[in-house]
Amino acid sequence: MQNINSGGVKMFNSNFYTLKQAMDVSLLRQKIHSLNIANVSTPGYKRKYVAFEEFLKESKMRLELARTSEKHLGGSQRVVEPRVLTQNDTTMRNDGNNVDIDYEMVQLVKNGLRYQVLTRLMSMNIDRYNAVLRSVR
Repeated sequence: MQNINSGGVKMFNSNFYTLKQAMDVSLLRQKIHSLNIANVSTPGYKRKYVAFEEFLKESKMRLELARTSEKHLGGSQRVVEPRVLTQNDTTMRNDGNNVDIDYEMVQLVKNGLRYQVLTRLMSMNIDRYNAVLRSVR
């Protein structure tokens, strides 16, 4: 996740970057669920899934803190990226496929609703900046 800087000053608050990353993960999940659904009848196909929250929790304590003085110790910044993993340890049918269509459809809808919430939050964040900009004129 990269911050857009202007002369060393962040142009947006961290909500923009956090929401953008959450939206990107949600889009990736939508693609993976669609891929699983498309391969529900493919012999030997193994279900794929996106792991992100687990890695975010692991790195939560290692995120970089803002330094207000040169004498402050710097933390290590770690960018957390989603990973597409394959579930190899189960089988749903005799042909080795492990995609459960009902589960994938529920996850697809759940993820779509999550994305709608994230876009609404992003829109509200942008509206706040617009309100500030309109009152500055």
